[in-house]
Amino acid sequence: MNSSHANISEELLARYLADNASESERNNVEAWLTESEANARELAAYRLIWDHTASMKKSSAPVDTDAAWNKMKGKMAAFKSPMAASEVKTIEFRPEMKKRRLPVTVWAAAMIAILVMAFGWFFLIADKTPELLNVATTNNTTEQLLPDGTKVFLNYNSKLTYPENFKGDLRTVSLQGEAFFDVKPDAAHPFVIQANGTEIRVLGTSFNVKAYSEAPVRVDVATGKVRVSKDAHRVELVKGQSAEVLKDSIRSLQANMNLMGYRTQVYDFNAADLQDVVSSIRDGYHVDVRLSNDKIAQCRLTIRFEKEPVDATLSVIAETLDLNLRKEGKVYWLEGNGCQ
Repeated sequence: MNSSHANISEELLARYLADNASESERNNVEAWLTESEANARELAAYRLIWDHTASMKKSSAPVDTDAAWNKMKGKMAAFKSPMAASEVKTIEFRPEMKKRRLPVTVWAAAMIAILVMAFGWFFLIADKTPELLNVATTNNTTEQLLPDGTKVFLNYNSKLTYPENFKGDLRTVSLQGEAFFDVKPDAAHPFVIQANGTEIRVLGTSFNVKAYSEAPVRVDVATGKVRVSKDAHRVELVKGQSAEVLKDSIRSLQANMNLMGYRTQVYDFNAADLQDVVSSIRDGYHVDVRLSNDKIAQCRLTIRFEKEPVDATLSVIAETLDLNLRKEGKVYWLEGNGCQ
């Protein structure tokens, strides 16, 4: 037989249709099919004629490819001169010809295609990425209830991003700034916070996360257990423990519950340096409090405040340590000569 194709011979097509082609030849035909839709349509037409020409029953004798191909070419001559895409679409057989039953493989391929489309549509709807929502603060605090029932209390200049609905194995949110989390327990779906390259993972607990860009991420645990990770470093914390995430390590600390004063307005100092007391009040009340000199910075104070106004809190501190309190504009000054 002579070739009638620029890239592939009729002999090869015959062997391919008769399932007598070698693996290499089959690869050549399948590569040819992918070159254009016209090639695919042409082979489809050949296969249609081949199937109508071949015997409907399998024979134990070997397939005579050349004889089958010659017989097939005789039928092709009736409509192919040469075969074009428009002609392929109008191929018909006379009604008196015996109706051919489609091969099982064709039915299987059709069913697979239908299932793929059905499942594709289902997952397109079911797995649609939930819309991300944001809650942010500037010079205020706010509390946000998440879709799973978790409560988040945001400090000043903070932003929380979370999905409108939690889907999948994890409940993931991201934080910039500071927030106190009271996580709704769900052992099957861990709660994960992404904060400045640090991952905080819990099942159900309460804790504070401080993640402003200019300082290391810090986590203080109020209840339950928390896992803090960054790169290859990881630490697990329980109630009363804290961690500070540095560039190349994670440092374990004792939790400082006064850091959560911005939410609770409760401060409990036990032999604390005045410098640390002032720092907690400054962050919790969002006011500018300063010491007049370094001598009084080391004065120690044991005292508890619960939801007291800032003026009253600072006045009690000054009275307790025998210091003077002065307000200049928006700045509070604690002044004195030091402590005995």
